[in-house]
Amino acid sequence: MASHPLKSLLQLQLASDTSSVLHLSFVLSTLSEDFLLPSPHLQKWTSRVTSLIHSKDAGARWAGICIAYRTSSLSKSTMTEFAQSWAGLALSILTKPEPLPLLKASIRYLRHVLSAVIDVPELQRQLATPTVPKFSQALVSIVEKAADYELKALALDTLKDMVILYPSLNRASSSSITTMCHQILNGSAPQRTNKLLLHNTARLYAVLHYTGGKVGAANLWKKSVDETLQCLWAASMGLRTTFPANNSNLLPSSGPTCDDPVLTIALNLDRLQCSAAALRSLLRTTIQRPVQVPIGRIMEFCLFLLACTADEEKEGHVDAAVRALELAIVPELHSSACDLLCCLAKTVQHRLTPYVSRLVVMITYHLEQKHRPERHCALLQCIQVLLSNSLPPSSELSSTRLVKNIMLSLMPLLPTQSDAYAGETGSGQSKKGRKRRRDYESDEVFKLSKDVICSSVAEGNAILCALDALQVAMRGAELQSAIRSLACRVMLSSSLSLTAMPRSSLSQDVHLHSLVHAKVNRMCLELARGTTSAMSRSLSLVLRSTVTEGNGHTTQTKLQLQQEVDLLLHPRSPPLVRPLPHVEALSLFRAEESNEELAVRTSLALATTYDANIMDVVEDPIMVTPATEPTPHPVPTHLPMPTPEITAPGPILISPPVPASQKMMSSITTAPTKNSADILPAISSRQPAKSQLPPSSSQMELMVEPRFIPVVVDDEEEEGMPAIDMESDSDG
Repeated sequence: MASHPLKSLLQLQLASDTSSVLHLSFVLSTLSEDFLLPSPHLQKWTSRVTSLIHSKDAGARWAGICIAYRTSSLSKSTMTEFAQSWAGLALSILTKPEPLPLLKASIRYLRHVLSAVIDVPELQRQLATPTVPKFSQALVSIVEKAADYELKALALDTLKDMVILYPSLNRASSSSITTMCHQILNGSAPQRTNKLLLHNTARLYAVLHYTGGKVGAANLWKKSVDETLQCLWAASMGLRTTFPANNSNLLPSSGPTCDDPVLTIALNLDRLQCSAAALRSLLRTTIQRPVQVPIGRIMEFCLFLLACTADEEKEGHVDAAVRALELAIVPELHSSACDLLCCLAKTVQHRLTPYVSRLVVMITYHLEQKHRPERHCALLQCIQVLLSNSLPPSSELSSTRLVKNIMLSLMPLLPTQSDAYAGETGSGQSKKGRKRRRDYESDEVFKLSKDVICSSVAEGNAILCALDALQVAMRGAELQSAIRSLACRVMLSSSLSLTAMPRSSLSQDVHLHSLVHAKVNRMCLELARGTTSAMSRSLSLVLRSTVTEGNGHTTQTKLQLQQEVDLLLHPRSPPLVRPLPHVEALSLFRAEESNEELAVRTSLALATTYDANIMDVVEDPIMVTPATEPTPHPVPTHLPMPTPEITAPGPILISPPVPASQKMMSSITTAPTKNSADILPAISSRQPAKSQLPPSSSQMELMVEPRFIPVVVDDEEEEGMPAIDMESDSDG
């Protein structure tokens, strides 16, 4: 008959203190619920665990606490029977200078036991009531005296659970816990506060209002919010000493300062970030009764941080070193404001709508500036959260400006003109046509490799954030038709470009290509979902957006694929409540491009394949001056395809060649690939049907790059119009 598993473990692995430490991992992995069923060996097992905890060897005590934790988690009956004795031993360990692993194991065991007995009234009276206050004081002492950040973070996290589970038992120690939190949240310099320690401290500070009960919890929460806002204003004023004071009622920070300006600014910056983390935790916490969130005061502080720029300077003497340090931390202020706005928007949601228009204008201004990818990603993420949790801005101008700046963040996804030229050169172009390609300079002709688009993780995250922000910005905002049309063309070109792009060309992380491609296809599908006719023209896009190379998104979008195909096959659905723009009204081809859209595209440094063909003609332009006498010879052109005759009554106007500055600008602009939707009209545009002269000079100002029209002059076309005698009487 096989022996009992506990008997084997007791005789072999737990025979001595040394073997218990050596074989601890095997014992913990082997132990199961079946082993702890009532049996004669269970009493021997618990006695051996108790003897290990009483051992003089620290390693044996650590092994005993670990085995007690595993036994209590597998058998609640055993835990209930031996919880008082084992918890008392573990609590005595916390009051002594024990090794770090032993302290961590004791904290985890006590947290598990006190959390598990919450539904046992008898154990609450016998175990929790006398143990929780002592356990909380021991944890506070560990946080104040220990040097290891992981041990401090574990103690803070455990203390948070104890405050939530036993608020009345921790009411007596709430003052000492609050003082400890204030010491950590007050910042440190020159080394910043540990992120894990700050996160756990903020979470603990946000649940201290539980100790006030159902009646006093709301008042305690409001008091904590007011104190945190006061600390935020004080720290921010300490970081803007060389700038004009916008709020004279607020005094500088009242915390500990020093004479060294470097340490002072570092301390105030860390204090600002700690207080912002505490305020975010206070906004996310749960309150038993409704409270009034001070949205106006929080928004006033966020707007103050977003309005901080490097342009202003107060009058009088200013220390150059302090000025340089305060200028260097301006991006940190913007990041703190964005994080706080994201948390506030998720908390109050549509109640933030009155401030959205102003926030969009300010964040758009910062998007127009040059930032590091991390700061740019924070701004884009803030825009996405604001527009997702509130109503869109009412101003068409601000929405249009925002979409333009977001599209600039997606320009790296589009190929450059040199890439488009390389693709056309390798596609069977004639030798004469290849000679006209002069898009390289000096060493570029010897370049055999291509740089990665996203050289860092932050740049890849910025593109993902830009796609999310653009999708939300185009859903409900009122945009100009030219901007909406151009955004559709950019997304379609990006989808086609990503299809032909190798995964390693986008980023060193090959998974980024799948994420970006899925988001782009999803946006293209959403933009094409306006009308039934638009959906019928997007069958290939629907299928490709949901079934793409068997990546991880395929299994998650089967239901979406079925819904989209049903819309294509059975388009008879109720009419839309509000009119949506038809895709037919959006110019997806260059032939349908309006002057306004051309001006916007040129301002964003975007070019089409038609513009690339025009640059070949402009490379060696031929100046043609219309003669007074008709000439039978046609004007030579650089286009490979023959052009029809154009009927032009009167003198023919030939646009002047492009200046050198415009040549340089066109050579660096991005352009869609050869497979994009613009390639068909680019080929057909080589055969102009009628005269394409602009009707007025005001429209010519929108044309940044002048158009060149190949002209063929014929004898019959040069005949002058017959003169009309206005004084003659036609009735006669």
